[in-house]
Amino acid sequence: MRLFLAVLAAAVLLVSPADAGQRRPDPATALLAAFDSHAIVAKSSPDVGTFVFDLIRDPRFPGRVNDIAVECGNARLQPLLDAYTAGVPVPEISSVWRDTTQPSCGFSTFYEQLFALVRQVNTALPASRKIRVLATDPPVDWSRVQSPADLEPFLDRDASIASVVKTQVLQKNRKALLLFGLGHLTHDGGSAAVARLEREYPGAAYVVADHRGFTADNARLEQRLGSWPQLVPLQGSWLGSLETTFFPVNRDYPPGTRGYPGVDAYLYEGPADLLLREPLSARAVLDTGYLAELRRRATAIDAPPDSIEWPETFFERERTSGVLLRG
Repeated sequence: MRLFLAVLAAAVLLVSPADAGQRRPDPATALLAAFDSHAIVAKSSPDVGTFVFDLIRDPRFPGRVNDIAVECGNARLQPLLDAYTAGVPVPEISSVWRDTTQPSCGFSTFYEQLFALVRQVNTALPASRKIRVLATDPPVDWSRVQSPADLEPFLDRDASIASVVKTQVLQKNRKALLLFGLGHLTHDGGSAAVARLEREYPGAAYVVADHRGFTADNARLEQRLGSWPQLVPLQGSWLGSLETTFFPVNRDYPPGTRGYPGVDAYLYEGPADLLLREPLSARAVLDTGYLAELRRRATAIDAPPDSIEWPETFFERERTSGVLLRG
């Protein structure tokens, strides 16, 4: 009898919540399966790990996904981006992510690697399966911005995102992976891009949030998540039954609200204490002409001296933040 109880106890340990994720499909398979019932899979970005790059390298990806819509890309430069990702020789491609409304985009290593990877993957694909990258940031021409009023028409970024995805993806019955800050992606985000799209295309999106740490009891909850990487649907899981206060939401919800509002699944790529911040692009940091242009833009729009529109302020913030997300 004692032997039986010992074996039973061992079996219970093997199927404990901490290891439950091991029985799930791998996260790439799970994410690609979401395209069976959704035109859009929207994931928080930049990635805290290697998941996105590994997903794009996956030979199944081009057969399931037509487009990748990105936050750091000037929509005015879409023809340049199309040419680059199709393998055509083009002038300096960095203007696509440097000339957006967000100065931080200009120092991103994620996007310069992403665009180059898609270009390389496309070299082995027939024209009908080549992946298109969609730039969704408002189509500002910085050479014409001489005052705050000149930038004003380009400040509604969610409207621009929604417009590009609607006209280039949904109206054409295509499938797209969206890579944006989570604030643009939640179903209940009000004026956020996905919420706007779903008012016209209900249920179009499947939203994935990256794990960046729970707001309380993090060590215990990470232990319960268990092995990584894994993609955990919130509906029907213990994550979905957690009080919303355990997730890093940016607004108040009624007491007793459960789960991660506006999110369908949770991507766990490891403990928050081990996740690395995105490094700055050395090419951008050392480009004195680009830094001078950023200072001109900051002056033109009357940016406060302590705002990240000024490269020196941005660099100081990055210098003091450390290399770890929670460092």
